[in-house]
Amino acid sequence: MEIPPQVLVEFTCKNQPKPSLPTEWALCGEREDRLELLKLSTFALIITPGDPRLVISSGCATRLFEALEVGAVPVVLGEQVQLPYQDMLQWNEAALVVPKPRVTEVHFLLRSLSDSDLLAMRRQGRFLWETYFSTADSIFNTVLAMIRTRIQIPAAPIREEAAAEIPHRSGKAAGTDPNMADNGDLDLGPVETEPPYASPRYLRNFTLTVTDFYRSWNCAPGPFHLFPHTPFDPVLPSEAKFLGSGTGFRPIGGGAGGSGKEFQAALGGNVPREQFTVVMLTYEREEVLMNSLERLNGLPYLNKVVVVWNSPKLPSEDLLWPDIGVPIMVVRTEKNSLNNRFLPWNEIETEAILSIDDDAHLRHDEIMFGFRVWREARDRIVGFPGRYHAWDIPHQSWLYNSNYSCELSMVLTGAAFFHKYYAYLYSYVMPQAIRDMVDEYINCEDIAMNFLVSHITRKPPIKVTSRWTFRCPGCPQALSHDDSHFHERHKCINFFVKVYGYMPLLYTQFRVDSVLFKTRLPHDKTKCFKFI
Repeated sequence: MEIPPQVLVEFTCKNQPKPSLPTEWALCGEREDRLELLKLSTFALIITPGDPRLVISSGCATRLFEALEVGAVPVVLGEQVQLPYQDMLQWNEAALVVPKPRVTEVHFLLRSLSDSDLLAMRRQGRFLWETYFSTADSIFNTVLAMIRTRIQIPAAPIREEAAAEIPHRSGKAAGTDPNMADNGDLDLGPVETEPPYASPRYLRNFTLTVTDFYRSWNCAPGPFHLFPHTPFDPVLPSEAKFLGSGTGFRPIGGGAGGSGKEFQAALGGNVPREQFTVVMLTYEREEVLMNSLERLNGLPYLNKVVVVWNSPKLPSEDLLWPDIGVPIMVVRTEKNSLNNRFLPWNEIETEAILSIDDDAHLRHDEIMFGFRVWREARDRIVGFPGRYHAWDIPHQSWLYNSNYSCELSMVLTGAAFFHKYYAYLYSYVMPQAIRDMVDEYINCEDIAMNFLVSHITRKPPIKVTSRWTFRCPGCPQALSHDDSHFHERHKCINFFVKVYGYMPLLYTQFRVDSVLFKTRLPHDKTKCFKFI
């Protein structure tokens, strides 16, 4: 039986009401009491002042901000109202504005909203409050951003993390791993190795300020920073690469198409040529690290390797680093933190980042396949190890699960591509409480990145198949072999849900496979589709 919605109307105040305009209802009780009540509410009715000459008042604004703060959807009664920054903010995405003569219809209007619409409105309302109204600093920055937008001045570029390089000696000839080199009759990239090519930066400074200000103001992270590139930049039509309105494209077969040989010789796709940067986090495992770096030798489209040295102890002075044909930058960190994996280092000059553990074994063809898939889903995490979040029925909470499953909701960043844009958001925009928990547990940074990207895009990650496992027989015991590792990840997921106010991860049954790859499962497991 459906439970009818409850409506609460109080006409008396337990405490002395706050002074207000003669034509407006007074604020009742203390702020803490009002917030506790609003936390239990789906909607909050806000009645505008009775004087039609007033477009809004301090009492009305207070009610609006308190509703947004706790995630209640404001229902503003009064068509003459002018909400804050309404020429910049699309308030209809976060609040309902109803003319007073239609007050008798409010009950039916609210019942017509679906659960998905309610979540979207509550998310948007919370974003508006946190970004523009939550603190004195945010209010001041909003005023400056509004003035800057109106006079068409771009925001200041977001800062990058300055990389302090650790000097090291290169020159050791990288060996050839037969597993890495066994690619059949096809090359994996251009016949001639490409020189390092950085992704173009700040191509849309003026565009973002003038024609795209709606998205800047109404989507996270807001209009306060200018990013060198984003995964949401528009693409040119297909004829651009042939008729001269775009440069740098590498169409397959020069535009005539082709199969294996022509496909491997050019990236194709809908965006110009590009390369990717490998970011590898390591901690006092020199032999394992050197072996992993050697496996990158000859990898096509690799711009450089950034090794994040997470240990206070510097590498051995007599350590000879392999020569893999591209620069290897060893970056010193201020402290041992897994958050360092996602710092937007200024040495990362490409949009595409391949985050990889120092003990992960990936073949070159797997990496190239993942890179090609990411180029067609630039706003997603695209990678190899899939995981999912499960609902613990007895305890009514979330669990982290790594078992074989026909659904997944996370792709671990121990072997995954993502856009550098998300490194900025992770380090400078994502709530600090999440990074603090990662430091406390020395765990969960990959879960935090999946939460962030799913929260921004409302899309699940993309898993690409891998023909080989990630086991490393010669490596020291991994952290993930410890039972406490999983208990901590359970706690992380539930804490992150509290921070976001909802579960942003989304399930997917979609996986991208190459027709030449096969999936091997243990004998006691069954495929989702028997013959596929």
